[in-house]
Amino acid sequence: MNPRAEFARIVVPSPIKEALTYRVPAGLESALVPGMRVLVPLGKRKVTGIVLELLHESTVREVKEVSGLQDNRPVLDPSLLQLAQWIAQYYLAPLGQVIGAMLPPAMRAEARRTVVALSAADAASGTERRIFELLQRNSGRLELKRLRDELRRRDLSQALARLQACGAIEIRETVPGSRRRQKEPPHLSGAPGAGRRLTLNAEQQKAFEAIDRRLLGGGFETFLVHGVTGSGKTEIYLRAMERVREQGRQSVILVPEISLAPQLLDRLVARFPERVGVLHSALTAAERWNHWWRIARGEVDVVVGARSAIFAPVPRLGLIVVDEEHDPSYKQEEGLCYNARDVAVVRGKISGCPVVLGSATPAIETYENCRQKRFRLLELTKRIRERPLPRIQIADLRSAGASEPAGPPPEHRLISPQLAGLLESNLRRSKQSLVFLNRRGYANFLQCRSCGYVLRCAHCSVTLTYHQQKNTAHCHHCDFRLPAPDTCPGCGWPTLAGIGAGTEQVEQWLRRLFPEARVERMDRDTTGRRGSHERLIRSWESGEIDILIGTQMITKGHDVTGVTLVAALLADLSLNLPDFRAAERTFQLLSQVAGRAGRGDDPGTVIVQTYAPDHYAIEHLVGHDYKGFFDAELEFRRELNYPPFCRLVQLRLDGPRADAVEAKARELRRQLDDFRRRRPGLRGQIEILGPAPAPIGRLRGRYRWQLLLKGKQPSSVLELAGLAPQVLGSSRSVRLHIDVDPYNML
Repeated sequence: MNPRAEFARIVVPSPIKEALTYRVPAGLESALVPGMRVLVPLGKRKVTGIVLELLHESTVREVKEVSGLQDNRPVLDPSLLQLAQWIAQYYLAPLGQVIGAMLPPAMRAEARRTVVALSAADAASGTERRIFELLQRNSGRLELKRLRDELRRRDLSQALARLQACGAIEIRETVPGSRRRQKEPPHLSGAPGAGRRLTLNAEQQKAFEAIDRRLLGGGFETFLVHGVTGSGKTEIYLRAMERVREQGRQSVILVPEISLAPQLLDRLVARFPERVGVLHSALTAAERWNHWWRIARGEVDVVVGARSAIFAPVPRLGLIVVDEEHDPSYKQEEGLCYNARDVAVVRGKISGCPVVLGSATPAIETYENCRQKRFRLLELTKRIRERPLPRIQIADLRSAGASEPAGPPPEHRLISPQLAGLLESNLRRSKQSLVFLNRRGYANFLQCRSCGYVLRCAHCSVTLTYHQQKNTAHCHHCDFRLPAPDTCPGCGWPTLAGIGAGTEQVEQWLRRLFPEARVERMDRDTTGRRGSHERLIRSWESGEIDILIGTQMITKGHDVTGVTLVAALLADLSLNLPDFRAAERTFQLLSQVAGRAGRGDDPGTVIVQTYAPDHYAIEHLVGHDYKGFFDAELEFRRELNYPPFCRLVQLRLDGPRADAVEAKARELRRQLDDFRRRRPGLRGQIEILGPAPAPIGRLRGRYRWQLLLKGKQPSSVLELAGLAPQVLGSSRSVRLHIDVDPYNML
């Protein structure tokens, strides 16, 4: 007979780095299993914890006892617990933070102390009488924190103690969600005709059969479906997910932004009626809770969502799909920094199931993994029904002809005569046009023409974007905003003028140029309300919009057959960012937006307006030549020793005082240099760049400095980066942010 487990290592979903040891009380040992939620004491509080493992003995001398169970079944299975430990190790993150990211918010909440009235009391003091009045007005119970806030009296604790002693009240520990009723979430409904099965062409059939053989044979393998835009990648995903359903298992499909993929949702709901679960941040807490439990109970066949859906608690995982795998949205930038695409591959390996990545413009690292035979490449070189790829034209903004605008004032160079003519022709033919500019607002910033004063954010080292419709100057980083002043704050003259242009200004110009056209704009400013994304996209799909203007959100997942013209304005904006991925992102963005054209029976035309027509990203875009771009970009990366030829870790420090942050950054560099010198194995293998101010030197009121670690061996780079928290210690003023495989270098 095995001895009973007397102790448990429990992870509290918080920034606490390690699991804590607790004693298992008699009577719970048979019910407690890894992955279960329990209530445990932590300091003076009682909080939710997740059982990581059970122990027969412990070296910890003084241990507190588990207070009780919160569920009768585990909320995380062994594979998710193993994945959490891998994430914590690889991304140098506290295990509690990782566990917290895997759970709905209500599951990781701290226990609340609630005061409950049990019987009438002959209250002697004024405070005691006031407590009972408040309890009676709130149906006999009140949260302790709220009670204290309302009373704000020093003798509250004494009054509560007296009422407890005489049995008049009780103070109970509760955790939000622990007794919540698990209502059925409303079933999703798809658009009519969305369930129609499409006939696979020869390339699609070959790709599906390769994935299907792995599904039937079992085991892990990573596939990359590299298909040009409109080549039918989604139908391959759907066929594979149907096979998984036949096997009694479930699939998870990730998309960059769920709100921008209504067509995919329509097709999923039509093919898997009443068996689709959804997980993403736009859900309310109650919706997320209900979907989460429905998934955990195995009541869905497919889970769809943005990056956090990779943690979906599916009981029998059979397939993971990452659509548009190149998209930067899969990289979490705040809090727990992880890349959902890479986590998907690791989860597939742990669970023993295939992983399918899909993209028309794969990430450089992903395509290199195919060349190195780590992933299996499946290519779709043709659009479905043999439709031609759109013809891409370049409008050189350096030439005088392209620079002269049609309609707007002469100083603006956004709408070239060539583009204006194509838009007019498309309107006459009752076709739809898409205009892309990756800048929100009306003007990039406001500047005084007399003294040169520029309106800047009070909290970030950036200029404020001018939004004409609301007449505000707005920071797109911290959301600081103020009414646009009529006069210059510097000299007092009424000579402030907008410099540069954004989607709001383009919308205004196009309405003037084509007053008869139905013009709409899709960016964060027009889609802020719940459901606004879907309403706008539905109008676009049904042909109720002639010209749609937007930022990068219009490049993702839209299959509208009426679109025959796509225009990219100032197409080289992203080429000028101080980021080694600038060319890759530019090529991907422009390829994706170009791919929106010509998806119906009529051929598509794309016009790319640029000041850099000779850049290799633009040159290879014209020929839809991903492989040519990949070769050129790979050579650039090799010369500068950037991924995939090395691994990067970014160490960023921030704090309210610039001098303190700089001093800590320089101390960190010195200590890392010392450690590197003492370790012969690290000497010459790891390059340390910096410290230097971040490109955005101040963000949300905090000054920022950073270092960059580069090395061939991931283990060595992570070992050095893992020393940073020890070097800095528990500084309250300067925070350390570790980003493994960073995507945002700003």
